[in-house]
Amino acid sequence: MRHERAQLKKVYAAFNTRDLGALAPMLHPDVEWPNGLEGGTVRGRQAVLDYFARQFETMNPDARLIGVRFEPPARLVADLQYAVKDLRGQVWSDTRATLAYDFRDGLLAGMVVIGGF
Repeated sequence: MRHERAQLKKVYAAFNTRDLGALAPMLHPDVEWPNGLEGGTVRGRQAVLDYFARQFETMNPDARLIGVRFEPPARLVADLQYAVKDLRGQVWSDTRATLAYDFRDGLLAGMVVIGGF
C-alpha cells in the first residue's frame, strides 16, 4: 500500500491546486465518487473530473491529510481537515472528516465518506 499512500498524497496535491490534468491519470477509468453537490454517485473518470470542475466553479475546497491508515484488503482510510470557502474567500465550513479510498490496478477507484462533513 506504499504506492497507494503516495498516490493519495498526489491526488490531494492535484485537487488542492485545481490541477485536473494531473488528477486524471491517477483515477481508475471506472472510479466511483460520492456527489456532494447534487446527491448520488458519480461514475467514471471524466464524470468525476467534471464533478470536481463544477465544485471549483462554486467553491474553494481545501483538503489536508492528517493521517492515513491501511484497512485490508486494499483500502486506505484518511483523516483530513476539510475547509470550504466561497469564491471570495469567506469560510463556509472548516471541519474534520474520515474518508475511505479504494484502489484498483494501482489507481484510485473510489471514495466513501465514513464520518464528518
